Amino acid sequence: MDNYVKRKLQEWVLSEYIDNFKVQQISETNFKLLLGEEKALEALIPPWGPRLLFKKKLEELCNNYIEPSTSAMLSPCGTSTPGKRNTDEANPLITNTPKRLRGTSLGRADDMTKGKQIMKRVKGKLQSKPADQQSSLKFKEFLSYKIKVLETDKKEVVGVFGKTGAGKSLLINSILDQRNLLPSGDVSACTSVMIQVEANMTRDGKYTAEIEFITQEEWEEELQSILAERKSEEGSDDEKEDSDGDIDEYDDADKIYALYREDGNEASVNNLMDSKHFKSIPEFLLGKKKEFKTSQAEELSRELWRYLRSDRLSNEQQYWPLVKSVTIKIPNVKDLLEHIVLIDLPGNGDCNKSRDEMWKLVVGRCTTVWIVSEINRSVAEKEAWEILDRSVSYLGHGGQCRSISFICTKTDNICVDYAMNKERDSILSRNEVAKEKVEEKFNKQTKIKEQFNIDKDFFQVFTVSSKEYRKNSVLQPEDTEIPKLQEFLRNLNDRRTKTSDYISGAYGILSLIQGAKSSDMTDSKKEVCQVLEKKLKEGLETLGQSMDEAYEAFEQCLSRGVRQSVETCEKIAKDKVIEPKGTNGRGYHKILKSLCKNNGVYKPIRKKGQKRQRERNLNDSLASCMRDLSNETFKKYFPNQGKDSSINDLIDNFTLDTNSLVEEHPQVSLHLIFLKTEETKLKAKLKRDIRERKKEIYNILPKSINDSMRPCYERAAQYTGTDSLESMRKELRNHLNKSKEEMFHKAKKEMLDLLKEMKKHIVEELERELQESMSQSLKTPDSLLVPDVSEEYEEMKKCYDKLPSSTNAATTA
Repeated sequence: MDNYVKRKLQEWVLSEYIDNFKVQQISETNFKLLLGEEKALEALIPPWGPRLLFKKKLEELCNNYIEPSTSAMLSPCGTSTPGKRNTDEANPLITNTPKRLRGTSLGRADDMTKGKQIMKRVKGKLQSKPADQQSSLKFKEFLSYKIKVLETDKKEVVGVFGKTGAGKSLLINSILDQRNLLPSGDVSACTSVMIQVEANMTRDGKYTAEIEFITQEEWEEELQSILAERKSEEGSDDEKEDSDGDIDEYDDADKIYALYREDGNEASVNNLMDSKHFKSIPEFLLGKKKEFKTSQAEELSRELWRYLRSDRLSNEQQYWPLVKSVTIKIPNVKDLLEHIVLIDLPGNGDCNKSRDEMWKLVVGRCTTVWIVSEINRSVAEKEAWEILDRSVSYLGHGGQCRSISFICTKTDNICVDYAMNKERDSILSRNEVAKEKVEEKFNKQTKIKEQFNIDKDFFQVFTVSSKEYRKNSVLQPEDTEIPKLQEFLRNLNDRRTKTSDYISGAYGILSLIQGAKSSDMTDSKKEVCQVLEKKLKEGLETLGQSMDEAYEAFEQCLSRGVRQSVETCEKIAKDKVIEPKGTNGRGYHKILKSLCKNNGVYKPIRKKGQKRQRERNLNDSLASCMRDLSNETFKKYFPNQGKDSSINDLIDNFTLDTNSLVEEHPQVSLHLIFLKTEETKLKAKLKRDIRERKKEIYNILPKSINDSMRPCYERAAQYTGTDSLESMRKELRNHLNKSKEEMFHKAKKEMLDLLKEMKKHIVEELERELQESMSQSLKTPDSLLVPDVSEEYEEMKKCYDKLPSSTNAATTA
């Protein structure tokens, strides 16, 4: 029996019959053939009740149809569907009314494959024969571009955070049914390496890995920082007073030992940068990526071990200090990861600038976040909650996160002197208590509420046991909640919506080609074009006025923020950075100097056995008043989930309403189908643009303040000697006192300018793209010289007709 059958039985809550299927050698290739085989089903699942459930599920699988009630039943919460993609991004051509596929049992995924094969043929026809007319040539170029844009895949990003040893690697392995993919064990993990896991969509069935290294310059700079800290004669007593985190389990100095072993002792930076140390990884010296390809997960794991793990007991050279990120692609996980990237993330940014910037970028792209912690420490452990606290601004207004899940691992780790059934009851009882306590603590996180519109689906708690998922000695697979997380990913993967989007767009393009071959439509095309141009003008005016209201709302809250910032900035700077409580001159001057050298940001060197030092960011502290006063406005106009009166809602309300013209102008119905699909795709693209631009808008305040403070930072960093601490403090205080008015007004102006640019971009994109689409569909000559795609059109129409509620006014041609 293969993993496919096992996953299906677990998904359908029929795990107790797995052994029966295994004995009868039921695999993915013959699984669907059980439909209608009553005697075989009776042998596999004797009880009537479970057998009827299996038959219903198998029938739905073969028809590739899932009723809404089924989705709810499979949901971890029972009443909602975890990981469900934001319906705002769904194709407006498709409503939520489902219907069975007609005339074929071909699945949606197969429709995607078939659709792409059809469009590949269309591309070939467009390229095979040169156009004889200039208008036909331009039309072909337009079509080729539209097909290319259609094939761009946008993936969801799931960020997995957690402390070393929390069980992240084992969790990912279990969810993907890969026993030995990511290295895991008792050795401490390298917390600075970012591991990206996605599906290998090629047909070679291989496990692949691509390793990206930091640059030689970045490594040299990091070495200088580590060695400077090593040589420092200042004690760590003052830094201990300044700490507030968990005990560090590895040391930044461990990076030197990992890469150089004994050769790193007392060596200079020049010696450590000698090329002889990098003979076994020439890719690092050449600035290239290193690649691996294997047939088995275990093979790949062995190859990657030295790039991912930190083990002081090993005599082998380890390369993880030089690794920026690792991308792993695995076969046979299309149902989970076709449109998803799982990223095992360090808990926070890195002192290496390149890795730190990459961390911020990736966290800002996470649509879902999993916080992983051992169940015994899920509430009390500081690090898991600090990860969430430090990341929230990159996930919320500065990102695109739509849901957060807290995953309590190692639930099987419990001491009970009872029989097996009592042990199971004890584990499940503790799981429920843990969920309640974690939810209670989450509800007290004020920073989360400032950044998100919290609803019942936003936060979930899972209690999992990767060990028991494989052993099944005490817990049933569904007890481990690994199947729930797999279902979470399936819902997020949402291959149905991806297929619908592709088929709808492709059908629109083929409709236009078919319509372009028709003749005697000049008058109808001209009349329809005039109506649509009028609607476009009126719609853009309405949209612009609504966006002006958003601008005014931001102007008001930012003005209040400027006034408050001017009044409080000097005290905030003193309390947070310049002279915080609990510090004195013996050690704090190093922290302040490091902060000034790094443009207002202090990232501490990690020291094994010592409490983790607090990060300090003066730019963020100075921007805090303006951000706090604009948070509610951000939530209103740029929510990550929900619509309300958001900018996305304004985009959704904009429409050319082409459906209303079909009945009166049936001659151009194919052209109108194309324009409807183009409008849908354009609005989806604009919402993605808004999502990226709002991150820039939110982050502009500390960036602008950083630019204003930079001359001061540079001057302060030059001070040396016994009075250097007081000199740096004085420099910072004087600069703030003199420039605060100008600095905060400048930050406000830059944010408002970005809002203006966003409005301009939206209006201009809508006008330009829709005018171009109208021009190519309604202003081109009749009977254009285009390839005959009648066969492809009919094939695509069959795929389109199988989509839910595709028989609307726009498809009555």
